Amino acid sequence: MVRGLAHAHDKARAETGTAKAIKAMQRYDPEFDFASMHFEVEEIFREFYCNYLDGNLDYIRKLTAGEAVIVQALIELRRKEGWEFKYPEVLDCSVPDFIGAKVVEGQPCFTFTVDVQEIDAKIVSETGEPYVPVYVEEESE
Repeated sequence: MVRGLAHAHDKARAETGTAKAIKAMQRYDPEFDFASMHFEVEEIFREFYCNYLDGNLDYIRKLTAGEAVIVQALIELRRKEGWEFKYPEVLDCSVPDFIGAKVVEGQPCFTFTVDVQEIDAKIVSETGEPYVPVYVEEESE
């Protein structure tokens, strides 16, 4: 029995976070293929980023829960300031670069980086005119 516990302990310690995340994902989806995951990540990211550019806060909240609180805050700030992106489409995305994976609170989490190109043209939400930010200079003492 002691030998069995020692073996189980060694196996648990030797398994990487990525291997654990892949196994956890395969429990949800037996057809899960880590090698082709980057294609799905690219498609999901494009959809996510287009919804960000379009200001679709409901979509962002549903997809990310609390993880993307900064993205949510940026959308809310843009609404408060009264502007939006003129072109809510992504020009181009790089191939996702795998950073790592782990299991967090029983859920598999995979981390990728993606470079994105967009047209950074902002318009006033109500009029469609170009948005020009107003900068307030701080007074010096």
